[in-house]
Amino acid sequence: MGGIDEILVDHLPGETRAALLTRGRLVALRVMRAGQDSMVGAVLRGRVGIVRRDQGAAFVEIGTPKSGFLSLRRGAKPPVQGSAIVVQVTKDTVEDKGAGVTDRPVLVGRLLTLRTGQPGLERSRRLDPESFDRAVKALKQVELGNDGLMVNPAAAGASDEALVAEARALKAAWDEALKQPGAPKLLLPAPDPVLRAILDNAADLKAIWFDAADLLNRARAGLQRLAPGLASLPKLHAGTAPLFHRHELENQIDAALSPRVRLPGGAALVIDELAALTVIDVDMARQVFGGGNEDAVLAANLEAADEIARQIALRDLGGIVVVDFLRMAAGANRKRAIEALRRATVGDAQQIDVLGMTPAGLVEMTRRRSRPSLMHLLRGDPLAAGFALLRAAIAAAQSQPGKKLVARAAPGAVRALEAEKASLAFARARIPAGLELQADPSQSADRFDIAPG
Repeated sequence: MGGIDEILVDHLPGETRAALLTRGRLVALRVMRAGQDSMVGAVLRGRVGIVRRDQGAAFVEIGTPKSGFLSLRRGAKPPVQGSAIVVQVTKDTVEDKGAGVTDRPVLVGRLLTLRTGQPGLERSRRLDPESFDRAVKALKQVELGNDGLMVNPAAAGASDEALVAEARALKAAWDEALKQPGAPKLLLPAPDPVLRAILDNAADLKAIWFDAADLLNRARAGLQRLAPGLASLPKLHAGTAPLFHRHELENQIDAALSPRVRLPGGAALVIDELAALTVIDVDMARQVFGGGNEDAVLAANLEAADEIARQIALRDLGGIVVVDFLRMAAGANRKRAIEALRRATVGDAQQIDVLGMTPAGLVEMTRRRSRPSLMHLLRGDPLAAGFALLRAAIAAAQSQPGKKLVARAAPGAVRALEAEKASLAFARARIPAGLELQADPSQSADRFDIAPG
C-alpha cells in the first residue's frame, strides 16, 4: 500500500484525533482524550512485588492502582521481590488488567532507536541493507556501553553527522533519566502520540494538517528539537469545512467500525470482535464466483489477505485473531493464502505472528495489544458518542447557518457531554443560534439525531 503520506489532526477540548493516510485512504486513527493519556512508552523505576515463577511473570509496583505485569525472559534470572527495577510500559491498563511492562526499555528517535541493555546494532525490517551498512560505519565512533541501537527507516537519507548526533543524544537522555532517585518514579514520560506518529512516518510524509493552532505550534516545537527538517511541514487548516471532511474521513471511520467490509472482487469480510478474540470470516458471493470455482476462490482469498492485514491495523485489533478463509481443496492454494497473509502483515507497527492453519481449517494469528481497539474507543462509550455529536453539530451549523440545533442522544451521552464543560462551550461558540441537548432513551448508546429547532 505504501507509507503514510498525510496526517490530519483535529481537536475538540477533551479529545484529539490523528488520522494517518496513504493516498487519501485511512490507515490508522489515534484517539487521545484528556485524562485518559496513554502510558505506553513511559519509562519508570518500579519496585518488584510478587514474583510468580510458575507463571513466568512478576508484578511491578509502578505508582498506578494496579501493578504492572512483567513477563520473565526464558533463561534470565528473575528479579528479587522488593528490589528496584527500570521498566517501560508496553500496554496500557485495560479494564481489570494492569499495564504490561518490559525490563528492556527503548528510546525511539527519528533515525535511531536506543535499545537499552541490548548491545549491538540492528536493522529495521523496512531499511535497505546498504543504508544499514553505511550507518554501522558511522556509528562505530559512538560509545554505547551495554546499550545498542536499531537503525530506523528514516536513516536511509540521513548524513553520518545526523546519525552520530542522534545516537549521542539518545544515550545522553537515557543516562540522565537513570540519575533520578526513587521508586516508584517516572523517569521519562510517554511520548506525545501525534509527534510520535510524525516521526515514525517521516520518510514518506508529504503533508501534515492541524485545525488547532496550539497543537500545531507544539508539534513544530517538538520537531524543531528532534527533526528540524520536518518542522516546516505541519500547516494550519484554514478551510470552512471541518478538517476531517477532507478525503471523507468521517465516512471512512464509520466504515472502519462496520462488521462487514466489501472487497473489490465481490467477496466480503465479516469481522466479529469478541472479548477474548476476533473472528474474521471471508464471505463469497456465489453469484460472482459461480458456486465456488477453485481459481476464483483462491483469487478471493488472496484479495482478502491484503484487506485483512489493513483492517487489523486500522481497527487496532490485538490478541488472538482467527481467520476463516474460503475453503480450498488444494493444499498448495491453502499455503498460498497463508503466505499472502504473512506478507501483508509484514509492515504492521505491532508485533504480529501468523501461526498457521488449525485442523479445523482456520488460520490463527496473534497481534500484540498495546491499547484498546478502535471499536472499544468509539463504540459504546458515552463520551465518544458525545464528542461525535458535537462535531456533527458544528458541521450542521456551518451548512445551516442561523438555525438553532436540537441534538437528541442517549441519556448517558448527554450526561457525559454536560460534564465536559470546555468541549460543550467550544461547540456552542461555533453554533451562534444555539445548541440544545435532549436526553432521548430511545436512542442507542452510540447514535444521535440533530435537527433544526
